[in-house]
Amino acid sequence: MLRPLRGRVKMLIAVGIGMGWKLDEIDRKILEILNENARVSNEKLGKLVGLSEPAARRRVAALFSRGVIRRFTIDVNETGAVSALVFVHTTPRYPSEKVAKALQGLEGVGSEWELSGEIDVALTLFAPDIETLNRLIDRIREIEGVEKTELSVILKKWK
Repeated sequence: MLRPLRGRVKMLIAVGIGMGWKLDEIDRKILEILNENARVSNEKLGKLVGLSEPAARRRVAALFSRGVIRRFTIDVNETGAVSALVFVHTTPRYPSEKVAKALQGLEGVGSEWELSGEIDVALTLFAPDIETLNRLIDRIREIEGVEKTELSVILKKWK
């Protein structure tokens, strides 16, 4: 179920820089600007990096086609809500991908990552209050393959 957006909505980009990418100073500046405001016009972007509007548009398109910019998304200010990072440890030899897919269907789950090391899956979790957050954690612990969870409530977001 989708919840209504509350608070300020800020546009972001997800950037993935793989091994071997050749980014020049203009590319890096474009990524910095877009990370701050992905809705900036190509005209303004060009002025900020010393390019014409068509040249700035081509640069952004090239960064996107090369996979450096993976997607444009929004960062919703969850004013009044409880946000947390949840670290999930899976049962040995149980595919963490199955756990990750099961987690995607839960209400309140935001971004999700598969990790290397002792923690198998990390995710952001949003709830209107602590009681709801506790119920969501209980539901996560009931998923087949989940051995243990660790929770850190987010107190303040810096960027």
